[in-house]
Amino acid sequence: MPTKHIDDATAAQLDDLYVRCVTLTQQPVKEVEVLRLAIQTGIGNISDNDILASMAVKATVWERLAGDVWTEVTKEWPAAGIHSKNFNEMAERHSPLWKTFTSNVCRDAIRSVLKRDLENNLLNDLFGWSEAFTEEEKEREEKERNQKDKEYRKSLHFLDGRLYSSLSEQEQNIAVYYSEHGSFVSFTPDGKDDFQVQVQLREDGQ
Repeated sequence: MPTKHIDDATAAQLDDLYVRCVTLTQQPVKEVEVLRLAIQTGIGNISDNDILASMAVKATVWERLAGDVWTEVTKEWPAAGIHSKNFNEMAERHSPLWKTFTSNVCRDAIRSVLKRDLENNLLNDLFGWSEAFTEEEKEREEKERNQKDKEYRKSLHFLDGRLYSSLSEQEQNIAVYYSEHGSFVSFTPDGKDDFQVQVQLREDGQ
């Protein structure tokens, strides 16, 4: 790239940065964009986050990065327990790659790719969709929900010590739900792409 009035060392750094930007974004990059980034950030302090947040990025780049983040997170926690409300917290806790992206531009792009994976109907799967309109119907649904909640909590001790993959779909849903609601359940990676379910209840089973 043109480097008139720039010393040889800086010119070489700018050339390297230009190649790096093209490689990272997988898109054509304007020389002025590289110069602006170097001036604003400092040519020796530019991270991948800085480049991806300030330039046009090919969709497949975000898809690859989102896939890598998702893989890191789901190695530490069941995918069914990761959704739009807790994803940032889970990614911050379990994904070294996610933590390198401090810009909302990068994080929002990754979340956008994972939108489908982050959909969560767990509450409705366990307790059913609400169809109540009147106060009487709402009261009846609340009683039914409370009864199911008691039954699910009583069943938790049967899950303790088992592998997540050995649980039925219903049991998996229960385990994931109560890992958030009451923090009764936790998951420990077994090193073989599975998780050991751990349940801690009070003596009264609640």
